[in-house]
Amino acid sequence: MDRFKPASRPSLRRNALSIAALTVCAAACGSAGAFEIDTGNDDVQMRLDNTVRYNYGQRVQEPSRVIINNPNYDDGNRNFAKGNTINNRVDLLTEFDVVYQKTFGARLSAASWYDAAYSGGFSNTSLATQNHLVNGKPAFGISDYAQRYYEGPSGEILDAFIFGNTQLGSMPLTARLGRTTVNWGESLLGLGAIHGVSYGQAPLDQGKALSIPGVEAKELYMPREQLSATLQATPELSFGAQYFLEWRNTRVPESGTYLGFADFYLSGGQSLINPALPGGRAFRGADITPKETGDWGVMSRWSPQWLDGTMGFYARNFSDTIPQVILLPGARSQYFFNYASDIDMYGVSLSKQIAGISFGLDANYRRNMPLVSDIVSIRSASQLPAQGDTLGARGNTAHVVLNAIGSIGATPLFGSATWSTELTWSEWLSVTQGAQYFKGRDGYVGIDRVSKSATQIALNFTPTWYQVFPGMDLFMPLSYSLGLSGNSAVATGGSKNAGSFGVGLGLDVYSKYRFDLKYVGYFGDLALNPAGTVVSAANGTQALLKDRGAVFFTFKTTF
Repeated sequence: MDRFKPASRPSLRRNALSIAALTVCAAACGSAGAFEIDTGNDDVQMRLDNTVRYNYGQRVQEPSRVIINNPNYDDGNRNFAKGNTINNRVDLLTEFDVVYQKTFGARLSAASWYDAAYSGGFSNTSLATQNHLVNGKPAFGISDYAQRYYEGPSGEILDAFIFGNTQLGSMPLTARLGRTTVNWGESLLGLGAIHGVSYGQAPLDQGKALSIPGVEAKELYMPREQLSATLQATPELSFGAQYFLEWRNTRVPESGTYLGFADFYLSGGQSLINPALPGGRAFRGADITPKETGDWGVMSRWSPQWLDGTMGFYARNFSDTIPQVILLPGARSQYFFNYASDIDMYGVSLSKQIAGISFGLDANYRRNMPLVSDIVSIRSASQLPAQGDTLGARGNTAHVVLNAIGSIGATPLFGSATWSTELTWSEWLSVTQGAQYFKGRDGYVGIDRVSKSATQIALNFTPTWYQVFPGMDLFMPLSYSLGLSGNSAVATGGSKNAGSFGVGLGLDVYSKYRFDLKYVGYFGDLALNPAGTVVSAANGTQALLKDRGAVFFTFKTTF
């Protein structure tokens, strides 16, 4: 039985009681267990930390009629009308560390959450255009996967690894085994994580990237099971390697959620509406995923005295975390997400300070990289690719990331300010497979046509006013990203004129409590049908979210 009904929203009282109960529970757990644990043994150190965050969001824009008129772009848009609560969420992050003789140890971290905004019915009344299914038929609501990761109460293990330090002769050796994140290169912001050396080392939380403009790349990486090691050969030279024991796909805003931009996509997608197909839709088939093991990488970092900086050299072989799509028409049509393996990357990086500004540079070449492609239609299941193979376009690409971080001292306008910026560039060099599906091919004229090269920029600026009240500092985080030229050949790599922005105020109280209020918006170009009534294509994910402007309030504290 589907628990969601189209016309009923949970009462404010019910939401408030649910959130209050979980907040009290989280705070109690945190205050009771957040401390350096006295083990009675000086050789053993233990620490338990808890971070509680509450987030409330409200939609402030009307749904765009041309966007919701497309049945594959409308579910999340219809679910939340203007003025609806889109977040009413409590998160608890728990981190536990144990170290023996400052040499060996383990780390375990876990996230848990509950969001009352997803606990009842939605504003959606268009059953016929629902991509969500119950017993094979359109139904109001969201998938079980989306329920887990958006409503809850639920949770997941983040870090779970052991580590050790030892000497190999006179050279320090460190190693980790388990689920963790180890990412190389100098990527700083969201698009840097797509175009930098680190791409494919960890799946990305694109939901966080879209909901928090200006978020740093390190906050997007999701851990994978792996064995990694670093050897400090000399004070100036180190070597590293990693071998992966787990594959995970990138996480996106799911179908029916507020920022869900495509209703058939991704882990919670259930159907693709197409009137040309028998029955008017295709049903989700089994994903064609890479093998769990086999991704690897090696690197070296060199910091010669004459450079006064650090260079990195990298070689990796990895599987993609973003899929291409295959369609199998028939009496019961199906579509499949198809993930590629055996991508080679060779890269270099440089980090250096000049005149008080920290600069970072990544450059890499990728061989056998999946390229932005049409949905590939096949005639029989026998044409489905083997594990790790793909039917869509692949080719060779080049990528460059350049970023800078700096600060500004006291001025008449503010006490201080920090800023960061990142420029990303990519170019496809050749198409080696599936050229007929490549969206940069001769004859393809869609608004999302791939360009030979593409460039994007992101900017963050945060002025600070100290002691506006005793023990309180005021911040104003400002973020902006824009596709400057071209449409990237790699998925989520950036599109011309597409981007996002955020404007907010933050208050830090006694360096323990943080309050934030912000507005987030999106923009981009859309193509319409000849009548101008329905979106037929979008140039970038942000274009499909251009009516999804929202205000968010966040409270966070750590125990």
